[in-house]
Amino acid sequence: MNFIEAYTQGQKGANKGLPMGLGLSAVSQAINDIQRAKIYTIAAAPKGGKSTFADVGFVIEPAVYVLEHNIKIQSALALVTKELETTLDSSARAALNSKYEALIKELIDLEIIYNSYEIDRISKEFDFAAHFIDRDYGITEILLPEGKTYRNGKAVKISAEFLKGELTYDNSDPKAEKEIIRVPQNIFEILVKVYENRIVPLFGEYNEKGERIKKGLIIFLENKENPTGVRNWLMEYAKTNGEFLYKTSIKDGITFNRLIGYKPFNPDKFVIIITDHLRKLLPERGFKMKETVDKFSEYAVEFRNICKFTFVHIIHLNRSISDISRRQFDDDKLFPQSDDIKETGNLSEDSNYIFTMFNPNDDKFNLKKHFGTILRTPQGALIYPNLRTIHLVESRHCFCPQHFRVNMIGETKKFTEVIIKK
Repeated sequence: MNFIEAYTQGQKGANKGLPMGLGLSAVSQAINDIQRAKIYTIAAAPKGGKSTFADVGFVIEPAVYVLEHNIKIQSALALVTKELETTLDSSARAALNSKYEALIKELIDLEIIYNSYEIDRISKEFDFAAHFIDRDYGITEILLPEGKTYRNGKAVKISAEFLKGELTYDNSDPKAEKEIIRVPQNIFEILVKVYENRIVPLFGEYNEKGERIKKGLIIFLENKENPTGVRNWLMEYAKTNGEFLYKTSIKDGITFNRLIGYKPFNPDKFVIIITDHLRKLLPERGFKMKETVDKFSEYAVEFRNICKFTFVHIIHLNRSISDISRRQFDDDKLFPQSDDIKETGNLSEDSNYIFTMFNPNDDKFNLKKHFGTILRTPQGALIYPNLRTIHLVESRHCFCPQHFRVNMIGETKKFTEVIIKK
């Protein structure tokens, strides 16, 4: 492809990105949606919402968009096919064939490789199921039977833990057997529909042995590997989806093959690789963690540049943001920056975009306001109890820093943009 061809393809929509959903629309707009051949890094404190942000913005929302888009295109293709079966006129058939070919080009090919070091596939499926029970049916909690409580409340939130049967009713008697909070029949019936209509299209279907018998958009990896192990897997994946191009040279009678490019079978395919999280990578032999992360970042750059794969790196922050020296000047503008990311080095330089997340309601910061937003009433009650801030701290493509306020419901992986009360 030359410059003019690249321009022409771009004007036809070849570089249109995948959206991150309504709750993250401002974030998505800031980065021109999710693009091919980019590296996105998300950093936050432990349990700070980084995996939730990645799951919603880089997995659920783009995947749902692709699935719903392709259903519309497939319906249109079916209508054209039906017309072709009954149309005899040659010119009309030619027009229909052209329309068919144009529709085929509108189909979006997406595959998400989820390299998880934190959670197993089934647990992630339950996480997503909780999300879709809220999203599709508007159910966020269920009332408990009369006389039953959970954490002194009369309701329990929809969550993966609830759906998996991990929660038990309150019981003050330590000797008594704890009673599981069971899923009611009506919620179970909804769960079955969610599994069939949402989970299977995303994750595929597995048999009792854990073998995948039906393909979905997500390839979920649970085998912990070092960076070289991940690279080897991606090399094999790339070979099944395209052809590596080599330049052969001979020196002193020895043949050398130098990798010079990659020709995908579908150049319009989106491949997104999620790694959750980088500090869980198995160390390379003889490497410290920083060197291991740097090596992984090096490999990500290789596949980004050659294969046009997109990477989403998840990593912890340093503790430095809670240092008193960081806070004594301006609490209002407190947010994690790229220097606060653990094991940085190549990672910061190699990323196209770096996001950090922050919980301004965290008691250890004792903030009264944040970026001009009053956080607490005079009585000390939180005004925005689910508030999180997302910060675009580094980018090669747009102005930084940029700050975004969202409500985040972790149990159902739900983001909504915060409207500040005047």
